[in-house]
Amino acid sequence: MKSPIVLINVFCVPQGKENEFASMWTEALELIKNEPGFIDAKLHRSLDPNAQFQFVNVAHWENQEAWKAAFDKLQLQELTKQVSFEQIPALYEVEVYLEKG
Repeated sequence: MKSPIVLINVFCVPQGKENEFASMWTEALELIKNEPGFIDAKLHRSLDPNAQFQFVNVAHWENQEAWKAAFDKLQLQELTKQVSFEQIPALYEVEVYLEKG
């Protein structure tokens, strides 16, 4: 079975806007969480308040086609407006996997 694809999206969020961003991200996630092929998503926050990318979204989709279909259906531009902070999204697949043991 082929591994799911991974959407990694980094966000530049100005200081003082972190809570606003987290709320917007959560609202945007509500729009996609029930789409076919969506597996999960986690929003990570940097421990360094001066990091260029304060937040990183890591989401898993069954495949690239499911991701594209969901975002075409929901019109990616509308989701981008929903989270109006600078972002750089890209799709990835696992190249090397290592677990303890």
